[in-house]
Amino acid sequence: MVALAPPPGESLRRAARWLADHAGAESNTCVGLARLGLRVAWVSCLGHDAAGDRILDALEAERVHTTWVRRDALRPTGVMLKDPAAGVRYYRTGSAASAMGPDLLDGVPAPRARAVLVTGVTALIGAAPHAAGLALLEAGQGLRIVDPNLRHGLWGSDRRAALVLPFIERCTLLLSGASELEEILTGTGGAGGSGESGGWDAAEALARRATAYGPREVVVRGAAAIGAVADGVWTELPIARGAAVDPIGAGDAFNAGYIAARLRGDGVEAALGAGITCGTAVTTVMSDTNGFPRTID
Repeated sequence: MVALAPPPGESLRRAARWLADHAGAESNTCVGLARLGLRVAWVSCLGHDAAGDRILDALEAERVHTTWVRRDALRPTGVMLKDPAAGVRYYRTGSAASAMGPDLLDGVPAPRARAVLVTGVTALIGAAPHAAGLALLEAGQGLRIVDPNLRHGLWGSDRRAALVLPFIERCTLLLSGASELEEILTGTGGAGGSGESGGWDAAEALARRATAYGPREVVVRGAAAIGAVADGVWTELPIARGAAVDPIGAGDAFNAGYIAARLRGDGVEAALGAGITCGTAVTTVMSDTNGFPRTID
């Protein structure tokens, strides 16, 4: 989707101009992985409009393959507004992506991919995208990755934990915020909307509990630390962040760094460090992707 935001330090209401960018949990992660040298494809649906053209141009410039992106002549490309005073507001009802179903995967070589990724945003924008996300996870034969990415203001937000849980049951690697994992597993938490703050005391217990649903590896992001359970072992690293220009997209950047490190054979601790490096870098500029590094060494 297209993302619109005021310049740093200005309000959406008063700004004389808005900054235009592209955004979206899966596409952000694709950009991050492509910058780190992986061969990546983004599968989605855009409107047949200038906004869709802009997104395709931006992703192709990042060497993200868009072969399986469909264009919808009847529905528009979705929009996201970043308001420093009120958070993120989505305009995705009736968008092209809100109508994409499992047939979107026709011809997509998901079984041959080393990894497939889907987030809870796909689960929450419509019934058909929810079914498409499940189909992708069922088709994948490599690493099957899910980030719950619980969000307010979407079609399924009022039952978001229930909609995202079937994704978790089908994944092998779960990348989650602490409070959103608490919401999914216990019915509490989730006040922040993105799941990246709060609830750290029980992070290890939540991660171990999540493995009972199917994932072999569970990563939990917190405000001051990050941890993971893999092969029964809990590994934790602190996070030291400076002042963030734009914290939105940090979780997607972390995911890309972590996934890239694991796919190249790094251990969990090194992968956590790579994720922290990428997540921190993205917060330094007013964009979900512009600050993403090209190396994690």
